[in-house]
Amino acid sequence: MDTYTLLKDIFHTIRNDYAGFEEVKERHNPSPALTMLAEAHYHHKMTPIMPLQAVSQYLSNLRDRNLKFTMDSNESYQPFSRGFYVRRCEEGLFVDEVTSETRLQVGDKVLTINGQTPERIVSTLPNPLLASDIPEREQWTGYLKLANHMIVEHKDGSQEDIVFNKYPLDFPKEAKFEKREETVILKFSKFESYEKTEKFLQPHQKDIEQCKKLIIDLRKNIGGSEEGYLPLLGYIVKEDSTLNDVYGDRTIWTNYSETNCQRSIDNLQPYLESDDEEIKEYVQSAISYYEQMKAVGWVKGEQELFADAETCITKVGPEDVNILIDTWCENEAEQFVRIAKTQGRAKLIGRPTMGNIDYLNPIKVCYENYELTYPISKTDAAKNGNGINDKGIKPDQYIPFTRYEFEEDTFLK
Repeated sequence: MDTYTLLKDIFHTIRNDYAGFEEVKERHNPSPALTMLAEAHYHHKMTPIMPLQAVSQYLSNLRDRNLKFTMDSNESYQPFSRGFYVRRCEEGLFVDEVTSETRLQVGDKVLTINGQTPERIVSTLPNPLLASDIPEREQWTGYLKLANHMIVEHKDGSQEDIVFNKYPLDFPKEAKFEKREETVILKFSKFESYEKTEKFLQPHQKDIEQCKKLIIDLRKNIGGSEEGYLPLLGYIVKEDSTLNDVYGDRTIWTNYSETNCQRSIDNLQPYLESDDEEIKEYVQSAISYYEQMKAVGWVKGEQELFADAETCITKVGPEDVNILIDTWCENEAEQFVRIAKTQGRAKLIGRPTMGNIDYLNPIKVCYENYELTYPISKTDAAKNGNGINDKGIKPDQYIPFTRYEFEEDTFLK
């Protein structure tokens, strides 16, 4: 597929089939992506990676992290990490986390990237690649992957020109338990499964039940699965209840456009080859359903729960429960925070979450070496203008990001 046809199909999909277009259409601007690729083509500099960069920047402007555009791993392209992460505040741009890049330390100040100061980059970017107008919520990872080097100032005042390396992708860290006198801290970077969370909690059950304060740290939690936070619901409910009552409103609206239905059918077709008769029967039923729904348009429905609706959620643990949240608390972790906010038992401390649970039910579309993922459903709140996309769930106690956070954990303090 040529680049023009690829872009045309993606732009058409976002306008007509993506669930969140009405909410983000004011930011919909394909011009920078078109210009970038047209110039590359004119100067004979087009590479397979350039459509990936152009479309990724176009999607980042819509500020919905459910929108993804990826490229198959091959000899010319391998997904990578820079081995560190940065974050900006009033005092500047700083190294916020180091995973593989040993030349850097948390707290190093970034003076320039490719010769430009962070402030100039923010003010001159033709496309809002950083995905936010709020410094502490800016997402610099994609921009750093496009850059070659940066000059940093270390804590001792020395400066160093860091030429970027490519490192393997970073993976979420294991769950962590910590006890400080009568306070228990549970830190989760991902909710993988019910079984894994249960196994982690089991040896600490007595400490959690007897502590006076429980802190659940979700500041950097990418989500994972809703079953993964099920064992934690007892610590945030205000009274014994069922999963159905705890979860709250599950009303969703799904865009049954002809394209969405056909793509759903295409994605289901391979499973008809299964040797399992039950799977084949289920898939055939789903295909028949999508055939009937073609071009019906928006339909009101109910989001399926991840477990039996009558599952009992028993209140446990101390009354004093705090949940630490930040921009990189998203997906299923953010859903857990939403429930906690509604229940009102736990206190949310930190900064607003990512804000990407308004849209769901993703569809994948393959374009030879590329893959587009976009959701076709949205919550009732999003439809009525009360969604959290690009805003996140607000904490009860807000703690602004400053460079002093590198010197002491202001959240836990």
